[in-house]
Amino acid sequence: MMLGKTQNIIRALGRRIAAWRGRHLVSFVDEDPEQVESGKIYVIGEGGHPWYAAMACPCGCGETLKLAMIEGSRPRWSFVRHWDDTVSLKPSVWRKVGCKSHFWVRDGRIDWC
Repeated sequence: MMLGKTQNIIRALGRRIAAWRGRHLVSFVDEDPEQVESGKIYVIGEGGHPWYAAMACPCGCGETLKLAMIEGSRPRWSFVRHWDDTVSLKPSVWRKVGCKSHFWVRDGRIDWC
């Protein structure tokens, strides 16, 4: 029981540090958020089965990006949640319309291509 409490404290501290460093944090939700916050990547799904991820485009254009995570979808993204609730996405995100941003999300950081 003590180990679980310690892990929660460490994770909370990691989240604060990651947010302070400008990293994107993961948030698991059952349905689309009404407003997508900058700095968050929402993983939408049920029962541990992700359907898609949603995030504000990091270029600042104001668009909400939705990335399919359902098996058989093309293209399809996968994610890794890290100990501090930062997230990595694979493959890169490349918008073919609008702002045409192309970037990776690695350990909550946006790495521009």
